Amino acid sequence: MMRRILLPLALLALLQLTCVAADKVDDAIQAIARAGSQASGSVAAAAAVKTLTEQDLSILPRLLTAMDTPNIVAANWYRQAYETIVERELDKEAPRIPVQQLKAFVLDPSHQGRVRRLAWDLLDRVDPDYRQLTIPSLLGDREFGSDAVEQTMQAALKMLEQDKQSEAIQLFTVAFNESRLNHQILAAANQLEKLNQPVDIIKHMGFLHRWYMLGPFDAPGFSGFEMSFPPEKKVDLKAEYRGKDGSAIRWQVRQSTDRLGQSNLIQAIAPVKEAVGYAYSEFHSPLTQDVELRCGADDNMTVWVNNKKVFSRLQWLNGTRLDRFTSPVQLIKGTNTILVKICQGPQHKNPAVPNNWSMQLRLCDSTGGSVGVKVIHPLPTEVPGPEGNSP
Repeated sequence: MMRRILLPLALLALLQLTCVAADKVDDAIQAIARAGSQASGSVAAAAAVKTLTEQDLSILPRLLTAMDTPNIVAANWYRQAYETIVERELDKEAPRIPVQQLKAFVLDPSHQGRVRRLAWDLLDRVDPDYRQLTIPSLLGDREFGSDAVEQTMQAALKMLEQDKQSEAIQLFTVAFNESRLNHQILAAANQLEKLNQPVDIIKHMGFLHRWYMLGPFDAPGFSGFEMSFPPEKKVDLKAEYRGKDGSAIRWQVRQSTDRLGQSNLIQAIAPVKEAVGYAYSEFHSPLTQDVELRCGADDNMTVWVNNKKVFSRLQWLNGTRLDRFTSPVQLIKGTNTILVKICQGPQHKNPAVPNNWSMQLRLCDSTGGSVGVKVIHPLPTEVPGPEGNSP
C-alpha cells in the first residue's frame, strides 16, 4: 500500500523539479533577450548565463534557437552559455552531443547562417565526415551554397585531371549556375571559356550595364546627396544642362566593360571631385514580380524604379562592391525605368587614396539568381565603343 502511494508522489516531485528547471531556463533566456547596446541589461544577462551554464546538454537546441535573433548582443550572451556547456561535455570521456537535432538545425534554411555554421562546427567535432558528404547537396542554399559550389569546382578540376572533359563541363556549368560570389562566378566562367563553353555573366546575375549617363553637376563638398538636379523631376534624354564649371552636358550612352557590370564614372562621365552624375536605363521584365535591387557605389547613390524612390544611402567614402546593399523592388511586366544618382565627394584627406567614382547594380531574386531582366534602352547599337569613349 505504502509503495503504491510513494511511487506517484516520486513521479510528481520529479515533474515539479523538471518544470522548475524549465522555468529557470525560460526566465534566463528572456533576461538575455532584453540585453542591448551600451551594456543595457548586462548584469541580468550575466546572471542568466550563469543559470544556463548550470544546465545539462539538453538545452543546446534551445540555445541555438535563441541565438537565431537579430539582437547581436543577446546572441553573444547565448553563445557564451552554449560554448561553456559544449566544452564541458566534450571534455567527458563519452560526450552525448545531440547529433540528430544538430543536423536538423543545420539543414533548416529558415535559421540564420551564422547560427547554422556554429552548429555545424560542433558537428565537425563529433561527426567529421558529415560535412564532406552533405555539402554537395546544398547547392542553392543561402548560407552553404558557396561551400557547395567550391566542392563542385574541385570535383570538376579532378575530372579535367582525369581527361574527362564532358563531365568537367557539366560540373563547371552547375557551379556557374549556382555561383553568387564574384570570385566563384569568374572562376567558373573562366574554366568554361577555356573549354569553349562561354557563358553570359551579365545575364546570369541580372546586372544592368548599359546606360544613358549625364554629368558632372557641381556639388561642392559633401552637398551632392541633398541636392536635387533636373533628372530627378523629369528624364529628358534630349535636354542640355549646365554642368560643373559651367560646361554644357548632355546624356551620353555608356556600356560597362567590366565582367561584373561595374561602371567607372571617372571614365564614363569625367575625372572630377565634388560632383553628381546620373545613369538612366529602361529594361524589360518578363512578368510582374517582386525582386531584390542589389547595389553599391562610390561614394553614395539614390535609385528610382518606375519613378519611385526605392533606395537611398548617405555614406561618403563608400567603396563599390558586389551586393553591398539590398532593397526590395516590384517590377511590372514589360518595360521598367531606372534612374540612379551617384555622388562624388572631395578628395580623401590622404592624397594617396584615389578618389574613385563608380557604381554596380543588379536585379535578382532572394537567392541572388536571375529574374530575367534585359536592358532594352539604350540599345547595343547605340553604344559608341568602350565605356567612356566619345561617339
